[in-house]
Amino acid sequence: MKQFWKLKGDRVIWIIVVFFAMISIAAVFSSSSFLASSRGISKVAIFMEQTKSVLMGFLALLICYLIPLRFYRTFSFVIFGSSVFLLLLLFLPGFRVEINGAIRGIRLFGRTFQVFEFAKIGVILYLARALEIWGDDLDDFKQFALKILLPVGVVCLLIMQNSFSSALLIGLISFLILFFMNVSLKNLGITVGILFIIVLMMFLTYHAFFAGRPQRLESGVGKLFNRFGTVEGRLTAHFQKEEEDLENLSRTEQQQLMDKDRQSENAKVAISEGGIFGKGPGKSTQRYSLSMAFSDFIYAFIVEEYGLMGGIFVILLYLIFLFRCIRLCQRCKATYSSVLIVGLAFLITTQAFLHILVNVRILPITGHTLPLISHGGTAYLVLSGAFGMILSVNKQLEKQDALERAAREAQEAAMVTSIAAADGYQNSTETTEYNYTTPDE
Repeated sequence: MKQFWKLKGDRVIWIIVVFFAMISIAAVFSSSSFLASSRGISKVAIFMEQTKSVLMGFLALLICYLIPLRFYRTFSFVIFGSSVFLLLLLFLPGFRVEINGAIRGIRLFGRTFQVFEFAKIGVILYLARALEIWGDDLDDFKQFALKILLPVGVVCLLIMQNSFSSALLIGLISFLILFFMNVSLKNLGITVGILFIIVLMMFLTYHAFFAGRPQRLESGVGKLFNRFGTVEGRLTAHFQKEEEDLENLSRTEQQQLMDKDRQSENAKVAISEGGIFGKGPGKSTQRYSLSMAFSDFIYAFIVEEYGLMGGIFVILLYLIFLFRCIRLCQRCKATYSSVLIVGLAFLITTQAFLHILVNVRILPITGHTLPLISHGGTAYLVLSGAFGMILSVNKQLEKQDALERAAREAQEAAMVTSIAAADGYQNSTETTEYNYTTPDE
């Protein structure tokens, strides 16, 4: 029983997980005024709900931590295939559920799951196994396209019609993994060029046949383009204020622009009012107007209550986590372990910094949550499991290091014994010669 509680793995990563849990409970409870009023429940109920999510996240982390690495290696393709199957369920009316104006979840066993989160992990597991098996064949672009681009592209295509930013995130993570693992730069360059042409052609097709025609978007091929209008709207809302003076717009145009950009503006106000040390826990004012303060804009809320110092602390946690994972990756001798660790690390930190950059108005709104801090749900459980998978690999590395250390110590002990035996033999020989010659003298 004592061995069960003696958890192995990088202690710094374990400490970071604990910090995330504490920040999450405190921030979600304090920022949940709008959520509580919209659901007709008390903030205490939100507090209990988030605490339950954190505990469930720890359970998911422990389960994934205890699962041996060989299980992930053996079933990588199966898990990837399962995630693709879940994405296909989004197209079946009996399963899909609309979340925030888009179909992003499915309902199974009376529960709603955001299947995009499973797809992110599935793609990373697939790339880890594919690079391990076919890594030496990927210099040929045909093989690279069939074994890497096609599977990842199918996932991105299935996701794109419901969340363009999630498809973009998966594509970015995949590119970072391939670049980090020294896949042919020529093939990566060709891939970027092809993707640029495909996206450009899709936007041109959208404007030529579907823009301003909602009936076409709701049927057939048009469903593939139903998020393109949202993407353009968010880009326009983000950049228009920098390029145009609001005074040059009519009142109607001003109001339309403000409605689209209200959440981002409230986040900007929250950050500017936070100052260096913040207003203090529970003293936020923007939580009443920032409707997604507990989720999509929780970083802005953290800065408002805990100031610039609190915001920097959160950023440092993600950076330290990334650097620790890169160090673990450098210790890995197997390709699969390396890709798995670096892929999951890129997923968590990239999503975190996308969230932060949106909150500080550097990037347009994407809807990505802050990993292990935003209000709990499928994303919280899945990303907690990702931490567990990283620690599982780390545990295996420690076992290998212990075995190698024991082997070296045994070898050194054998050498010492051998040297001692040789010295003993030499001393015995000298003594024998001395005893033999003494009588003659």
